[in-house]
Amino acid sequence: MTRERKIQLLLWSYFWLLIFEGALRKWIVPGLSDLLLLARDPICIGAIALGWPYLMQGINQVCIVTLYCCTGLAIVFALLFGHKDWFTALFGARIILLHFPLIFLFGVVFTIDDAWKFAKALILISIPMTVLIAFQFSLPQDHIINVAPGGDGSAGFSGALDKFRPPGTFSFINGLSNFYGITAAAFLAWITSGPTPIPKWIWLSGAALVFALPLSISRTLLFNYALVILAANFACLLAGKAMRYIIITFATIGLIAIIFSESSLFNEASDAFFARWQEATDFEGGQRGVIGVLDSRVIGVIKDGLDVARSAPLLGQGIGMGTNVGAMRLSGSVNFLITESEWGLVIGELGGLLGFLYLSFRIILAFCLIFCGIKQARIGNTFPFILSGFVVPSLVIGQTSQPTSLGFIILSAGLMYASCHIVPDFSREDIADRLFFLEEESS
Repeated sequence: MTRERKIQLLLWSYFWLLIFEGALRKWIVPGLSDLLLLARDPICIGAIALGWPYLMQGINQVCIVTLYCCTGLAIVFALLFGHKDWFTALFGARIILLHFPLIFLFGVVFTIDDAWKFAKALILISIPMTVLIAFQFSLPQDHIINVAPGGDGSAGFSGALDKFRPPGTFSFINGLSNFYGITAAAFLAWITSGPTPIPKWIWLSGAALVFALPLSISRTLLFNYALVILAANFACLLAGKAMRYIIITFATIGLIAIIFSESSLFNEASDAFFARWQEATDFEGGQRGVIGVLDSRVIGVIKDGLDVARSAPLLGQGIGMGTNVGAMRLSGSVNFLITESEWGLVIGELGGLLGFLYLSFRIILAFCLIFCGIKQARIGNTFPFILSGFVVPSLVIGQTSQPTSLGFIILSAGLMYASCHIVPDFSREDIADRLFFLEEESS
């Protein structure tokens, strides 16, 4: 087995563990719940060890060296001037040292053909996932299907109208909203530029994506859908010849929604979703409504970082302090020792200097991926640009201290990188022949 194939298998393991890690923690081996939080770390170590020669080439080397130098200094500052707890420092550092390099490995060992395989897996999984959350939504919170990680309590999170937000196979609702966000991108990418012929089962997945929205009672999922749809429209405009597929897709999804409107479960879930939307929007957005919510969730994250920067030590309070493990070790309870938002947490941990350097790296990486996505869309490959609707906000303001959120940031950015990797030395015409809507036009 080649080195490249071994890395591919490890990255596939990362993917499957991300999807089913919560299921293991809740239903299969609840006694190992805490240990499974780190289950993907050994995979990262193995992949980096095998892929190190690839990571030390070209622009990848610049990125990895920057990340590792920044993190190394953060560990030193934490031990000398911050919280001074070595375990907390190493636990926080693993986020950057072990997980972020996988983004570049995805782009090295996978091509767009492999990215379509990941897309197919996501699209197929969405069907039983929606069935699962339908049961979680309908059954009592003390039912085994709603058990929390560790086997105690409920994994459901307060929603509206006495209904709880179901987590699916994940430990918490954020995993579900991330899963459906990236799956929606995979679905629209497949419809507009995926392998042919389009399988009939993909429309069953489209129905699952529609049904999942009210069942989730999650505003975050709605925002994810909206951003992905916006990116899909821009991708099709850049491609120039695929807009008809978007129109057909939305018409089909609209028909599916009309059919679902006859279902009592769909209507019950919709009522809970809209009640949650109204209550949470009024609370979070005030008189500004949705605009106020977006301002709080996007601009507010950046503002929080700037506010923390004014009061935080220049060298930070110590990497890892903002994680749950760090909070437990340093204070004896799970709480936000710095702040909940990503920018405030990063700057509070790393300080103004390293914090802004690390955040700038993530912003620059997001812009580089967008640039690659635009180039690909212009030759008909809409996959990476559609993914950008999920990837960019995740990379820029997504929470990395939460393991599931971190996993989806790495997976989605890695797939976007890989989907820009067509085949070396192929001409523009050869690439176009691989995309079905251009094949159809030429025929």
